[in-house]
Amino acid sequence: MENVTCVIPARLSSSRFPGKPLYIIEGRELILRVCDIAAKVEKIDDIIVATEDEKIATVVKQAGYNAIITPEQPTCTHRVAWVAENHLTHTDYVVNLQGDEPCISPQSINGMIDYTLYHELKCVQAAYEVSKDDILDEDCVKAVVNNGLVCYLTRVPEVITKSLYGIAGLYTYDIETICDFPHYDMKMVNAWQGLDTFGFIGKVNVNVFQLAQRPHAVDRITDIQKVIDSL
Repeated sequence: MENVTCVIPARLSSSRFPGKPLYIIEGRELILRVCDIAAKVEKIDDIIVATEDEKIATVVKQAGYNAIITPEQPTCTHRVAWVAENHLTHTDYVVNLQGDEPCISPQSINGMIDYTLYHELKCVQAAYEVSKDDILDEDCVKAVVNNGLVCYLTRVPEVITKSLYGIAGLYTYDIETICDFPHYDMKMVNAWQGLDTFGFIGKVNVNVFQLAQRPHAVDRITDIQKVIDSL
């Protein structure tokens, strides 16, 4: 039986919405809502919130979840990789569930884990079909998918085709792939800040797991109402 750990990266210093992991939505902090989702996924054996902020760690631990303080990292995926390298000695696969994704269903995560394990994949990106509004939304990162693999990312596509998908803040990796991430070529990641998947493209296959619909992430304060409406 494969061991699966969910690592949830979160930080207070978001440029578009500072302090958002601790923003209270209908009586519960955003980060705890994401932890609650992970806790309902039967294929996940352990949950760890990875953060450099003591305030986040305190809230998480008081709620009964595990939190690890990491050194400052250049990206959220580096934060997940640091936890994987330094703490996950008995883990076979890692789920990277972003701390601002309170609308992804436990069933979707479970299905993505099953898909990853069945096909023995190294890296899987959750994606969804984009609407016309999504294409114009710069907060919706778009992936160009060819032969079932992500080959490019963009916020504003130059060409609109059926190969264009929105990506969600949900990923699965085998343990070796995520531990190796900091050693990959980061030029594209640095050029396109926030698009960490670029670090994998060209090194390992980034496979796609398609979600039924867009799960709205919390990028800005204006996204809170979308989350409330989905509860």
